[in-house]
Amino acid sequence: MDYMWAHSYKTFYRLHDLATHWQQARQMCESEGTTLLIPDTLDEVENLKLLMSNMKAHYTAIFVGIHDSFSDGNFVTVRGDPIAGTTLELLWAEGRPDNQNGSEHCVVMSREGLLDDRPCSEIYPFVCKIFDYSRHQAISGKCYKFHSEPMSWHDAYLSCKLEEGRLAIINSAKEASIVVSFLGDNLNSNTPDPNILYLGFSDLLFPYQYRTIAGQTLDEAGYASWTPMQENVQQKNSKRCGAISRTGFLLMTFCDRPAMFLCERILNVTSDTA
Repeated sequence: MDYMWAHSYKTFYRLHDLATHWQQARQMCESEGTTLLIPDTLDEVENLKLLMSNMKAHYTAIFVGIHDSFSDGNFVTVRGDPIAGTTLELLWAEGRPDNQNGSEHCVVMSREGLLDDRPCSEIYPFVCKIFDYSRHQAISGKCYKFHSEPMSWHDAYLSCKLEEGRLAIINSAKEASIVVSFLGDNLNSNTPDPNILYLGFSDLLFPYQYRTIAGQTLDEAGYASWTPMQENVQQKNSKRCGAISRTGFLLMTFCDRPAMFLCERILNVTSDTA
């Protein structure tokens, strides 16, 4: 199941209905750049009950990002926040947690939206939740994740792919202004060059034939506004990977040069978008 945008909660969910144990579920979410689900409100729990209706019938619950592995009875989220005194504490099923046989240190949520402590080694489906993608559906129909930790273009490409996104491709001048705004929010970055942001285009397939990672020319993609700066031929021959500057112009740079980058996903909106 792909990631779905939930309008009411300004977040993305992905239901993994291939059951696994809790640690593997946590690791799989992290490998996608997400977090094992932690519900924030009672209303969100109601939405999750609808999401769980898509599970195979024989599954009764999903793993959530809560455990007491550090100290028996002291349940915390995967972010390290105690659930005592929070809304989450209201969700325990009757008589739970009970730590049966001293082996129940991970938490599941039933189809009824109630929490139960279970052994971490049991297998359940799970939901990954994205907190840090910015949504701009009105203009671009996409969401974005800004990465301030600099990487080479190739590593940036892989990082986006591991999150099941891709390096951003600009499709219009309006979208270019959105992309540049991410740089504007990071004026004090300590990156080697805080004035550029890697995008999903290059001429790696053939010199001077600039293509997006989706195989389009920049004109076909919808935005081909180049920097007016001139470079010597030797430098130009070595710069093969695409970026955008704070001024909104596209440029080429050295692929192994660490830079900030932007990942994107095409929005898939869930039915709660009324």
